[in-house]
Amino acid sequence: MTLIDLGELTEPTDSPPRRRHRAGNRWLPAGLVALAALLTLAGAAPPPARVHATVPATLGSDVFLAEDEIFTVTPLPGVTDGRQELTAYRRPEQTSVRPQRLTALWRLPVPTGGQVVQVAPVADEAVLVSVVRRRSTADANSTETVLLDTRTGQERWRAPGTATLDASGRALLRTWPVDEPLVLRAVELASGRQLWSKTMAATWVDYHARDGVVDALVVTTSSGDIEILDPASGQVRHSLPVPDDNLAGYQQTSVVDDLLVTVRNSRTVTAYDLDGLTQRWQAVVPLADYVSRCGTLLCARVNRGSGQLLDPETGAVRWSSPEDVNVMLASESRVLALDTTGRDATAIVAIDTATGRPPADYGSWNIVANYEYERHLLGVQQRPDGGLVLARLDPAQARPRIVDVLVGAAGDCQHRYGLIACRRPDGDVGVWRLPASGR
Repeated sequence: MTLIDLGELTEPTDSPPRRRHRAGNRWLPAGLVALAALLTLAGAAPPPARVHATVPATLGSDVFLAEDEIFTVTPLPGVTDGRQELTAYRRPEQTSVRPQRLTALWRLPVPTGGQVVQVAPVADEAVLVSVVRRRSTADANSTETVLLDTRTGQERWRAPGTATLDASGRALLRTWPVDEPLVLRAVELASGRQLWSKTMAATWVDYHARDGVVDALVVTTSSGDIEILDPASGQVRHSLPVPDDNLAGYQQTSVVDDLLVTVRNSRTVTAYDLDGLTQRWQAVVPLADYVSRCGTLLCARVNRGSGQLLDPETGAVRWSSPEDVNVMLASESRVLALDTTGRDATAIVAIDTATGRPPADYGSWNIVANYEYERHLLGVQQRPDGGLVLARLDPAQARPRIVDVLVGAAGDCQHRYGLIACRRPDGDVGVWRLPASGR
């Protein structure tokens, strides 16, 4: 069972923020006819028996999918002070024609002023819940993680910080108070017993996992140095001082597979082997803002929009994107990107990087939020008679592939652990088991 959880759910993984859109669209919707035919066929099929359910919620609720449970964080009715409760539901497993309405296993109050930012399942019928407590502007926010029994909601232990899990039997926790040193610690997952703790003046922390176990913590200090820590002891394995030529003082760092990739002076991209921090390659990307994984290549983005695709092995520029697209994912020969020339913020184009042919219309899709990196995306599209069409968006494929029809869904979708959850028009949340073709 995979227990890696590297952060809270915010937006589609590695997808760039959307920019202001200019009027007009220079790309003709070449694929709309074929796509309309697919949607018609999908909508014509009668609803079969399947695993699906309705989770009681409100428009202000947050939903977290776990391996065996579904959790909601919902404002308490009739209160005005922001109080909320965490509610657990058992994951649906039985097929039915009509969605079953789930009943609560247990409910717990969320601390006043708290926001649940992460729910991570662990073994032995337990779940880790991380909460940020918002305080006044004069005080720093605080973070706390609690291990709960999923059968009863009973607390087993709590510790400061938000958690990152792996299959090692420990939890790695980090605090991130404003204007205060960051504290990293490891605790024994079963008992909460602290294994080690380290206080650092750090601005960024990331994790590298191998075979389901975090084997390196990557820390960027406030002075610009980079340190690789041993997650079992907290000791520094390797360090990389900030170079003398980093005149602008800008530095952004990311972990991609076994590479540590830094952007300095907003133009120099350098890749190091995580094991030993030996430099592998360096490339100049004018005005590069940050580097992220986007399929089989690296995206060196300019101003969080267009940029260049780099070969992760050599740093060679494989393709430069135009200014009017935001690349989401790339394969060896094609990229999927948001078209920023028109009024439709969900318009996606497929660009053949090998031939230079004009972009092909990929349709308009709202991206389904996910937790982990994947080499494809899921997108949803409104049906004229209600519900959503679900499609797999893969840069290796020339067209979107319809994989499901979510009857009763309205939008705001996420997926994890083989489930997809979407808001329903009445505020409740619909949950469906994803078909194998959508995973």
